[in-house]
Amino acid sequence: MRPFLVQILLALIFGGMAAAESGVVGRYLAGGGSDVQMLLTIQKPVPAAFIVLQQIPPGVKMTSASPAPSGFVQDGATVKWLVKRPRPGSLILSMQLSRQVAEEQLQGEISYRHPENGSLVVRKISY
Repeated sequence: MRPFLVQILLALIFGGMAAAESGVVGRYLAGGGSDVQMLLTIQKPVPAAFIVLQQIPPGVKMTSASPAPSGFVQDGATVKWLVKRPRPGSLILSMQLSRQVAEEQLQGEISYRHPENGSLVVRKISY
């Protein structure tokens, strides 16, 4: 019975490591400002789709974005992009804000299902 538990633990540990080494990672290209750009790197194995959520500080409005977001809640100040059938490589998401925002006020995350084991992966967009 013990070897069985060890095998399960090893599968969970190495499965988590595989999820951390693949998929989608993101970082901000500039340290704050009114033009926010996020560089997303899509690695193999590629998820079927992923979601990017970007929080906007209170009192700030989004004036434009490229590509167009899938959803936007002005009161909640959350911009959402849904990327379906991504390909390996890079993707830049950008948005213009109504005023300058400090780097530490930018909070974004990427979420997707790992293509090999189906586990939910949620990653913060780094600076």
